[in-house]
Amino acid sequence: MRKNMDPNQQYDAKMTQRYKGKIKDGKLEITDSEITNLSFLEKLEISMLKINVSSGMHVILKSKKIKELKMLNVMDEHSIFNLNDLELENLEVMELQDNDLENDKLNNLSKFMKLNTLDVSRNKVDLTNIHNVTSLTKLYLRKYGLQSIDQIASLVNLKDLDISGNIDIELSPLYKLKSLSKLQMCYCNLKNIDQIVKLITLEVLAMSSNYLQNIDSIRLLVNLKELDISLNENLDITPLKDLVGLIQLDLNFCGLKHLSALKPLINLHFLDLSFNSGINITELQYLTNLTHLNLEYCDLVSICALTPLENLENLNVQDNQIVFLDINHLTKLKLFNIERNRINTNSLKQHPNYNLSVNNKRCFKITNQKKPSNEELFRAKTLKNVESSIILLKNAQNKYQIFQTALKLFQNQIYAVVSKVDFIQFTSLTARFFEMLNESVSQ
Repeated sequence: MRKNMDPNQQYDAKMTQRYKGKIKDGKLEITDSEITNLSFLEKLEISMLKINVSSGMHVILKSKKIKELKMLNVMDEHSIFNLNDLELENLEVMELQDNDLENDKLNNLSKFMKLNTLDVSRNKVDLTNIHNVTSLTKLYLRKYGLQSIDQIASLVNLKDLDISGNIDIELSPLYKLKSLSKLQMCYCNLKNIDQIVKLITLEVLAMSSNYLQNIDSIRLLVNLKELDISLNENLDITPLKDLVGLIQLDLNFCGLKHLSALKPLINLHFLDLSFNSGINITELQYLTNLTHLNLEYCDLVSICALTPLENLENLNVQDNQIVFLDINHLTKLKLFNIERNRINTNSLKQHPNYNLSVNNKRCFKITNQKKPSNEELFRAKTLKNVESSIILLKNAQNKYQIFQTALKLFQNQIYAVVSKVDFIQFTSLTARFFEMLNESVSQ
């Protein structure tokens, strides 16, 4: 391969060698006669590729040589053809999110008799006949523009439903889904949950980023094991005390101050209380089965209440006001994040357990410590395995904090509508952050 080729030309040349089809301008063109050895193909994924649909993917999918195809994943292919032409009788999984599907390009779903999973999120395709696909067990319709679920309610075998991002949906028919075990309704402008309390088979429920305050009827969902009601400000969590079967609970960004309702939830293993400023964590001492706890951005000055939580493996208390640490009792910790606190690290010298090779705290982090005594501590033999991640970004501290906050928001799947200018500024800031990060690490 010639070295004077630019990267795109090298890629085209490499692909031309590999495929019989013609590569031109980054596009793969395939004819029916060039499709061979596909008789046992069971999974096909096409994501953001420059494929000539008329002579490429269309030919592949209509080929009689791939009758055994069980999974089709086509994402972000905005020129996708009419899917009603497909003859994939053994197809079980169809993932078509972000394809700008609309009108009648998929109005003959009943022909896919074995289909159990369908994802048409962020499309506008007509699903008038979806009630005929009774084999469906998983259905994902995120940001679909859904207003009613009347047709979905006839899918008696449905176990997993995601209708997040659909605003002001009429949910009353939900009670007909007797087999439903997982329901996701984030970003739906929900103000109450009265319409889902009959779904007593639910084990997983996600209602993040709504307008919930009173969730009294949630106490009827006694089979819940995982619950996400984060980003619902001024939420009254009192009814949660009856959900003693909960294993995972997400309450970040809920404006919480008191946690007495959580005291009976002794089966909890995963708990996220991040971004609840000024919260009282005293009641957490009763949750002795916790293995993962997130208390990020809670304005904490002490974590002494966590002393009884001897099963903790992952503890995040970054971005608080903690000065003193006493965690000798947390012998199972594998990840302990105390970044951006006011820790007096001299106190750590008093604890022999901080020989990490013994206690397995491999991801222990202490950052933004600027006192000379702290630098001295990092050279101590008992801390020889501690990963010291002190990073000085010179005059970029405010930008760094902005970036970290933005990153946290994205991690919590907060979808914000921003102008094009704002987006450009954000990406520029992000790029600058990584430049400074590389500079500081190389020094």
